[in-house]
This record gives sequence, C-alpha cells and structure tokens, in this order.
Amino acid sequence: MRSGPLRDTASWALIALPVISGLWLAIGVGVLAALSPGYSHVSHFMSVLGAAGAPYAAWTNYAVFIPTELWVLVFLALLNARLPDRRLTRVSLILLATYAGLLMLAAGLPCDAGCNGGDDGQSTVHIAHMIAAAVAYPLALIGVFLLVLTLPKPSLLRRLALPSLAVGGGLFGAIIAVPEAQGLFQRLLEAWIYAQFIALGVHAALCLRP
Repeated sequence: MRSGPLRDTASWALIALPVISGLWLAIGVGVLAALSPGYSHVSHFMSVLGAAGAPYAAWTNYAVFIPTELWVLVFLALLNARLPDRRLTRVSLILLATYAGLLMLAAGLPCDAGCNGGDDGQSTVHIAHMIAAAVAYPLALIGVFLLVLTLPKPSLLRRLALPSLAVGGGLFGAIIAVPEAQGLFQRLLEAWIYAQFIALGVHAALCLRP
C-alpha cells in the first residue's frame, strides 16, 4: 500500500511547527500585554514586555520569546531533511537559523525600560538587543527568499519569491519610518515571515520526500 503525502509524522510536523511557533508568540504576547497596563500593540515593540523592569519580563523572555524560536529551529531541522543538499540551501538555512538565534539572544539581553534607552542614554545590553533584533529580520527575509529559489520544481512560491521579499522589506522599512506604529509593523512583519514558513512547510510536506 502506498503512503499518502501526509501519512508520516514528519510531514505533519513541517506544517504544525511554524503554526505552533507563531501561535506561541501571538498568544504569549497577547496575554502578557493584557496584564501590562498602558501597553500598546500599535506603538510598542513586543520587546517592551521583556524590557528591564517590566512586570513580566522573565515570563516574556524565557517562556514566550525563547521557546518561540526553539520551535523554529526544530522546523528548520526537519525542512533540511526534505531539501536538496545544495550550497544555496545550506546558506539559506544558516541565515534562518541565525535569525532564530539572534532573537533568542535578544531575549537574553533585554532592552532598557520602554526599549528606548531612557533619559540617561542607552545601556550596552540595550544596544546589543536592538542590533540583534535589527539584523535578525533582514536575515529572515533573505533566508526565505534564497530557500524558495532552491525548491527543485517550479512552484507558486518561486514565482512569488521576489514580491514576497519586497513586501517584507517594506514592512521592515515601515518600522523605522513610522515609529509611532512600530509595534504594529513589527507584528505584521512577524506574521509575514510566519506565513512564508507555513507555506514552505506545506510545500515540503506535500511535494518533497525525504
């Protein structure tokens, strides 16, 4: 009897893991934001919930942010087993793993209160946090773009690779250009990255065999 494309556990995991990771982040941030008076999903970065002095900083960083990226790393490991062993594939997966690693690093190095440095300037830890986060997002966008180009067969994902990169780049630029809505654009950028992770997972589960 021949197995269907979704008969094995790994195929289901390729779809489930990015969904779980995204929901873990969204639900965790949503709950902790509701418990934090004055927090705004539009104007505040998610990191504000884990900033120095925030009431639920430890929960945010170690129970939400770090587990979120661990799910991503497991997803990338499974995806690696389905993709052709090419140099570009390895480079793209390294970029995506670095994205997850940098966000974990940022969680371990929380920004200053409010994530704006305060009146006394910015601490070294704050600067390291902001650099890690600022580098992580472009790496994710480039990594996904390159990974889609390694898919062995023509697909809708490949045709949309460049427009998807442009949308992601626009959202990242909006975080910088529209500081009063930086929290909103950060969430939209995260959602866009996760949408591409899920699309890659579905494609790998249905079209690529180990």
